[in-house]
Amino acid sequence: MKLPKFYVYHLAKVQQFYIDKLNIPASKFRFRELSEAERSFYNKIHFDVELNLETLGGFKEVAGVHYRETHDLGGHQKGSGEKLEVLVEGKRILPVVLELSFGVDRNIWALLDIFFKQEKERNLFAFPAAIAPLNLAVFPLVNKDGLPEKAKKIHEVLRKEFITTLDVKASIGRLYRRVDEIGCPLAITIDYQTLKDDTVTIRFIKDMNQTRVKISELKEKIRNELIKN
Repeated sequence: MKLPKFYVYHLAKVQQFYIDKLNIPASKFRFRELSEAERSFYNKIHFDVELNLETLGGFKEVAGVHYRETHDLGGHQKGSGEKLEVLVEGKRILPVVLELSFGVDRNIWALLDIFFKQEKERNLFAFPAAIAPLNLAVFPLVNKDGLPEKAKKIHEVLRKEFITTLDVKASIGRLYRRVDEIGCPLAITIDYQTLKDDTVTIRFIKDMNQTRVKISELKEKIRNELIKN
């Protein structure tokens, strides 16, 4: 069957959402067309979105693109006795329905499955920044010598624009592991050098590399990193 152009367009947009927005690897994504025996009687065309999930043993359905034709409005028209056609270029037509169905729970499960990683030193969720639960975390190197107070001041500035967390109690290594485990892409560390020259360290979750940034340039740096990730 030749697929309608508007249906192909929405298939493409769904694929773009998963691969370009959620960063799902293309090798883990596919469409599967359901046969007439599999799909609901009111669906003229039905493609499922399937993702390859290790925890569930292979490709599993997470969404569907359903072409319901005139089933919905035809039923309403028949039941109500009211004409529901619209006028298009001088012709009366009964609109068709395209249903995009996304299960929230199964898609969240898929994200947890795909982006969970176990490394020698740590476990982490390597989420894209767009779906990470936090943008960044702010930590003092140690809980003394004015570093917690400086961390709180910086956090108060950053939280006005970003989704942030502040922790001043645990050791820096433990703090890093905590945010790795929840998928926070960036960690800002305030140390003794911060008190001297107003610079901080940014640590990146994906490779644990660090870079030094001036506090005055910190917001712009964070914005750029979140866009890249």
